[in-house]
Amino acid sequence: MTVAEYITDTLIEYGVTDVFGVPGGVILEVLYAIDSRRKEVMPHLNYHEQMAGFAACGYAQAGETLGVAYATRGPGIANMLTCMIEAFQESIPVLFITAHSCKTEKTMRCEYDQEVDLVESVKCFTKYAARVDRIEDVQRHMEMACNEAVDKRKGPTFLDFSTELFRQNIDLSNVCDIRNDGMERGGLSDAIECIRDNLTKCKRPVILIGDGIRQSNCIEISKRWLSKLNIPIISSRASQDIASDLDMYYGYIGSHASRYSNFILSKADLLITIGNRLSFPVYSESFKSIIDRAKILRFDIDDMEFQREFPQAVNFCIDIRFLIEELMTYDYEFEDRHGWNVVCHKIKSSLYDCDLQEPVIKIAEYLGYQSKEVTYVCDVGNNEFWFSRAFEYIRPGGQVLYSKTFGTLGSALGRAIGAYYATSRNVVCVIGDQGFQYNLQELQYISYWNLPITVILLNNMCSAMIRDHERKIYSKELYVSVETGYSVPDFQRIVESYGIKFISGSKIRKDEMADVVECNHPLVYEIMFSSDVQLEPGLPKGNPCQRMTPLIEEELYEYLDRL
Repeated sequence: MTVAEYITDTLIEYGVTDVFGVPGGVILEVLYAIDSRRKEVMPHLNYHEQMAGFAACGYAQAGETLGVAYATRGPGIANMLTCMIEAFQESIPVLFITAHSCKTEKTMRCEYDQEVDLVESVKCFTKYAARVDRIEDVQRHMEMACNEAVDKRKGPTFLDFSTELFRQNIDLSNVCDIRNDGMERGGLSDAIECIRDNLTKCKRPVILIGDGIRQSNCIEISKRWLSKLNIPIISSRASQDIASDLDMYYGYIGSHASRYSNFILSKADLLITIGNRLSFPVYSESFKSIIDRAKILRFDIDDMEFQREFPQAVNFCIDIRFLIEELMTYDYEFEDRHGWNVVCHKIKSSLYDCDLQEPVIKIAEYLGYQSKEVTYVCDVGNNEFWFSRAFEYIRPGGQVLYSKTFGTLGSALGRAIGAYYATSRNVVCVIGDQGFQYNLQELQYISYWNLPITVILLNNMCSAMIRDHERKIYSKELYVSVETGYSVPDFQRIVESYGIKFISGSKIRKDEMADVVECNHPLVYEIMFSSDVQLEPGLPKGNPCQRMTPLIEEELYEYLDRL
């Protein structure tokens, strides 16, 4: 067996069915080995390395499995650095593979064209990185890279092979399997007892879930546990899809939250956080009263997260999947003796229709016709916040993927491609006019392979998020988003030049919307609205988290605040 064949076998063993990249001469041997096994794993050729990296990220996120991206040496793999950092900050398991043809001499600044040793550079944002120059090191590095990517808190790994190795035969007689089943199950009994004990003492508990549930591959069992507890559930915005179909789910919190969610958070006396980083500043005036008053039980797979210390917090470094599996063996629920659930229902029903701006209403109209479960992929910018509010308003079901922590503008098209291959489901890609222009070339990939990806293009013909910041800081002097000449092309002509159907939302009748939503081939659906629409609601610095702007009627606010 050659090294290239061994790499292919290993990827198949880890459940990889699709790999994404842009080839070069040094990596071709691996691609030919993968192509020879195309019934089990398919190589995909994207049009830019960055989009290939994001396709691998989307594949790993949507499929909850190992993603793989390949690129040639030098500028090829350098184009994937943003994707590596994204995977690191988002805890996405992706193996990045490249190759080199020469041994770099450290004494020279640049000895060979396109040769650069990136291993030391990427170690700070990968879980494992190695340059592989010897045949006897191949198996160990390959096993370490794959295992580290999917083990415990997931993340990216990086291997740079000498291209000379790919045709060499490898001796696999020495066993080198370092895979394990994640974390040990220690500490579970203490964690269970802590939850049960605190639930008997509190009056207003809230379960705050985060994307750690998705990363621990335990969404379905978590939903079964949450559905029987009788406790209000809130979430981070990036995990709003996990529990959106549960009766006790009350939306997502944050600086651009669903308003009723922040209200409910402000009243809690117990926060049970499951896979949620609690990423708001510890000393934030907006959240300080909650942090000082509420008991916080934190469950996270990464003990480094506990360096952000909260008063009255009890921390458990634990595998969320093991925790939920153990909790499912107990038959108990919160006894609501103080009408807490009624309070939460009153708050939500009073504020349910708040903050339905023009783009939210138009997205909600589209979602209201969605009859099948799809994967939604959101780009970065105001578009994602408008989509989040529409999704919370309609709750159509399906999976939602964001670039939540690193916030990479223009990543959605590539991520949508990967998400399709991971799930074989239709994908709806929500993107703004600025992000859409970052990587338009991937429309050729979507068109050629006739992927069922619908792009909802939110076009207000400006860099909206930057414009909002400018308005707050510099009033009417909109230099960066206007004066520098930001503009948009004729998207219809561009999209149709790729052989993709383009539909303007302003020209669609309501009785035609179902056909648009049910589309099973590439489609761009453009929603136009004014550049004057600002992102709302927002949480001004120093305001209590429930006092978002624009302010609601003072009488209503005081009533809800007293509940």
